[in-house]
Amino acid sequence: MNLLEIKNNLAKLAYTDEEQPVLGRFVVFMHPEKSYVGQFVNLKADTTNNYVIAKLLFTFNSEGIVEDYDGSMPSITSHIGNLPATELLNLLPIETPIRIGYLAQSKNMVALDVSVFERNLVVFTEKDDNEKIFISNCVKQLFQMKEKTVIIDPVNMFEDYPKIKLGVDFKLPLDAKMMDYLFEVELAEVDAGTKAVIQDIFYAVQQYVNSLDFKFIPIDNFVDVVTNQYKELQMPELALLKNKLLRYRDANILANTKEEVIALENKLKEKNCSIVDIKDVSESLQKEVISMIHSTLEKFDKYIYLFTPLTDDNSDKKLLKQFINHNHVFTTVLVSSEYKYANELKQHAQNLIIFTPHGLNNDFAAYNTFLNKLNTNECIVCGKLTQNIPFILEMTALKTDLTQDDVLGDRYQFIPVTEEMQFVKVDDYGNKIPVTIHHEPDEYDRQQNEELSETEDEEDVVKTEVEGVEDYNGEEIINETPIDPEISEPEIDESELYNQDKLLEESSKLPPLETFDDDDEMDYSPEEELSEGDLDNIDQTQQLTEVEEPVETDYDENEEQGADIPEVDTETPVVPVYPAEESEGADGDFEFAQGDAVEHKKYGRGVIEKIIKYGNKTLCSITFENNIGRRLLDPTITEIVKI
Repeated sequence: MNLLEIKNNLAKLAYTDEEQPVLGRFVVFMHPEKSYVGQFVNLKADTTNNYVIAKLLFTFNSEGIVEDYDGSMPSITSHIGNLPATELLNLLPIETPIRIGYLAQSKNMVALDVSVFERNLVVFTEKDDNEKIFISNCVKQLFQMKEKTVIIDPVNMFEDYPKIKLGVDFKLPLDAKMMDYLFEVELAEVDAGTKAVIQDIFYAVQQYVNSLDFKFIPIDNFVDVVTNQYKELQMPELALLKNKLLRYRDANILANTKEEVIALENKLKEKNCSIVDIKDVSESLQKEVISMIHSTLEKFDKYIYLFTPLTDDNSDKKLLKQFINHNHVFTTVLVSSEYKYANELKQHAQNLIIFTPHGLNNDFAAYNTFLNKLNTNECIVCGKLTQNIPFILEMTALKTDLTQDDVLGDRYQFIPVTEEMQFVKVDDYGNKIPVTIHHEPDEYDRQQNEELSETEDEEDVVKTEVEGVEDYNGEEIINETPIDPEISEPEIDESELYNQDKLLEESSKLPPLETFDDDDEMDYSPEEELSEGDLDNIDQTQQLTEVEEPVETDYDENEEQGADIPEVDTETPVVPVYPAEESEGADGDFEFAQGDAVEHKKYGRGVIEKIIKYGNKTLCSITFENNIGRRLLDPTITEIVKI
């Protein structure tokens, strides 16, 4: 080859028919003072000459010390020679190798360090076969390293393998997050005025759910809530909503008991490699399932490698944020090159694997010359662990002595629970930040019976209330506000509270789902509401938490106050509704009324703003003077005197 021209970091060389350079191969410019390593990035031939363009990557001196390209130019008299790929591969930083594939048109295997999975690895591929081969190769090697892996399978890639299935092995909890999903998806076509009223109903139930230790409501209870609200408001939309909820229940998607929820955690603990089948789940609901799987894995006290294909419909920015730079659940995302959040993934991923896309893409402009030359089973690997050199690899199934029964059978008891282990956080630059987690030897087994809400160490747990729902265009407007620990609830006997029969029996005792004005608040003092003598007089499932400001919606204040809300047809709807028992009231001889002036020995003088029925209780929402603010008090267990 002859060096013809050098411009910036590109060198133009002429070659003969016998030399036949290959795209992606490496060349060395030898000179006594300073030598250079380049990579062929473009090939061209015309009727008279053959040309190749090489991009300069490294420099090295007479002592063989390699450094990044420094912007200088090779001597025009440099000797040109081919550089064996093995010499360059030896420069890659590898402690624990993971084999990725063979260099194209060669027998050289390319391996990267296992930390490639810990730095937001993204695989861009259009074919399920490529996804399956890549995941299988990685999981087999991680299995041999005695690492725990989880695969989410949305397209039945691993049809011959045993899997964990939604509706069969576990169910989703109807928590505040799932209610946001139901509100967004199932009420998408409801007019704004009606949607605002239903949003208040959902918000009230969310407040109740967030006051529970396990933070979810059985689906049968929620069906009863919607039924009672339909009887009161006669909205046909509520009848439709109830029928949709019943379809979720009949499909075994939403849980009625705590055991149906924690079944996922128990299933994931059974093997070192687990596959979760979500192919029969709608793509919008897949997002909730994937999020639940990741949240469940967060509670495990070991490194976990999660592989999940994503689409535009089964993911959003909130889910991606849950994945990125997690402490010990390392997620490898597989998406199409046309994925709507491809650019965001590239910004956080330190390493990329790119198969041939459907077409040229601006997000991968730097690789287009390579991409349009790839065969169907070839890909580009590039990133921090390749020194930002794009390697063209052939991706084929690796031969190992492992069988299907090995990976997914009984050989899973590899990782003992240690008394102390090191987790790491990975910062934006890929640096590892150690985090020590102390762990009692028997805690691993006990976690099967712990509450789902305990996902971190006790000192790091902060209870939150959901203050909003996703807007109607899918953009998140969810805010989380910490609850003051001083008004946290008394401990509740879990075995009594979450007995299925008891929960279903007490569905009528849920709090009334009233709408609140913007300036309404509820508060109560645990020390006054519950004493040892009062525990028998009030159901522990009815504890209240402080309610923050109501959620913002897309309708204005006039709509919220009822000025411009369309009138709702109160005639009997054509939608059939299943009957439900109404909760019995307990008005009795209640002596207070809205507007009464009262006095409390602790808070002083105040005015009753609202009378609120809560199960079989009747409570007073009182605004007190002297900047005390609003308090929600039960006259049966705290002394309030009319004045």
